Amino acid sequence: MPDPYLNPDALPESTLTAMSTRLEERGQHAGFLKMMDRYLSTLPTDRPLRVLDLGTGTGVVLRRLAEKLHPDSELHGADISNNLLDEARRLSPEQHIHWDHLQPGTLPYDDASFDVILMHTLLGHVPEPAELLRDVRRICSEQGQLIIFDADHAGTTYSLPDYQESRRIDALLVSAIATQPDICRQLPRLLQASGFELQSHDAELLSECGKGNYWLSSVRGFAKLIPALGILPPEEGERWEQQMLTSHEEGSFFASGAFYTFYARPRRGEV
Repeated sequence: MPDPYLNPDALPESTLTAMSTRLEERGQHAGFLKMMDRYLSTLPTDRPLRVLDLGTGTGVVLRRLAEKLHPDSELHGADISNNLLDEARRLSPEQHIHWDHLQPGTLPYDDASFDVILMHTLLGHVPEPAELLRDVRRICSEQGQLIIFDADHAGTTYSLPDYQESRRIDALLVSAIATQPDICRQLPRLLQASGFELQSHDAELLSECGKGNYWLSSVRGFAKLIPALGILPPEEGERWEQQMLTSHEEGSFFASGAFYTFYARPRRGEV
């Protein structure tokens, strides 16, 4: 079943609305903000920067970043979805951000044109991540920085009473929302192969036990995507959702997932 983020504008309006709502809810969660602010805080604020947020979605990252950077910075948010970009524009009427609609193929930017390139939960949805990273290396300035933040979807889990059932449904959910569920595990190799030098990384485990918050919001998001995408048969999808909500109400909820941030710079002399 195809990753819905590959072509969001082809989705029914109700599914696209659910996607936008989830992106915004996720972006306002305290744990998620903590991880986002950690990598945004590494960027210099004493001089203007030219920044590209690839896969910007509804613009969560750039809205946050616009409040922190030098006021003369040039910010670009790029996405394949016109609908998500329209929502990004609506949510940032006072901020000077360029919202760029992307077409498949080579990125529409000049060589060495950005000081900072951000990929916030993008690469897990890209069919050919190595190809994209090579193009990103082309548009990154020689002294520039690439920051990639993503989830280790392959390790995300929602607990059910039966372990085998938990693993089966976890795998179905992951396969439905991530083209590259193990992208974080591939990134050290992919960065090296595309002309970047990995400098450091951060890791954060976001887990909830007893009661759900971030992951309960994810459950509610999945509840809207499951029937639209055919992830599970309707009755099974409804049963899974109800089990998650009941475990939250009873205080037996458990869900967990890891997130990684990779900091890389271009290797000199390689384009």
